[in-house]
Amino acid sequence: MKAFLFPGQGTQKVGMGVFLREHYPELIDPLWQEADRITGFPLARACAQGPTTLLRQMPVTQPAVFMCSYTALMAARACGAEADVVSGHSLGEYSAIAAAGVLDWREVLQIVQYRGQLMARVHERVDGKMAAILGRTLAEIEAACANIAHDTGLVIEVANHNEERQVVVSGQSAAVDLLVDQLEQDVDTRTTVLRIGGPAHSSLMGAATEEFSQYLNQFTFRCPRVELISGSNAQTYRSGADVRKQLSAQLVHRVVWVDVMKEIAGRGVTKTWELGPGRVLTGFVERALPATHAYRANDWQAFTEAAERW
Repeated sequence: MKAFLFPGQGTQKVGMGVFLREHYPELIDPLWQEADRITGFPLARACAQGPTTLLRQMPVTQPAVFMCSYTALMAARACGAEADVVSGHSLGEYSAIAAAGVLDWREVLQIVQYRGQLMARVHERVDGKMAAILGRTLAEIEAACANIAHDTGLVIEVANHNEERQVVVSGQSAAVDLLVDQLEQDVDTRTTVLRIGGPAHSSLMGAATEEFSQYLNQFTFRCPRVELISGSNAQTYRSGADVRKQLSAQLVHRVVWVDVMKEIAGRGVTKTWELGPGRVLTGFVERALPATHAYRANDWQAFTEAAERW
């Protein structure tokens, strides 16, 4: 069994995806040209040239990361690679949906652009942020968040459970800052404030769920052609209707990547290929599933190695 994995927001960087355009111009360039037309924005140029501040803006980040993942998928398939299972981390779930044939990639691109715009509007109204916590268990972080919420009345919640001792929190900036200050006193704990641009995967996104759900109703969601594992509950989608429903809830639900890794292991997956910028998911696989061969596609050397061994 083999799995394609797709990364989410935060993996973006200037120059991402350029090597694929250089090595597969006839395949990749038309996709980027179509993406520029659909978004009404020079997306390909933003990925290639930046600046970094532009790539951090959610209405740009989300379609940019999706396109880098989708073009990597197309290049991988051009090399004869296919997968039995697909899954994505947060925004990466949309790339997985395209890979599973639930929606056409052009439709997914429209959705992620709208999603980025919607989340950016929430961030304009709500002063929120996210922070990664390394060295603490989920239970410890949940308890710390509950204490801060109780004492201050502010919102702070677990957004991602990536590894047994790596948790991401999301909420109002003052609450996240307070948690970070508390945890930094422990030499065994590391904290990193994420440059995501808002309190994703928290109840603060609740106001956007109904609007996003209504937007999704205009698209026809098909049944996945391969095993498609949700990043929000680690369950396999059984129908297009299930996918549509979960995407709205995903805005406020935490990412349970620890459970996704367990599901992948339980299915007997022996190879994973992270398709997109960065190598974050590859690192998760290497640490959680050391017997699994983990490949990535964030540079030409890594891509060709994966294609040869897949």
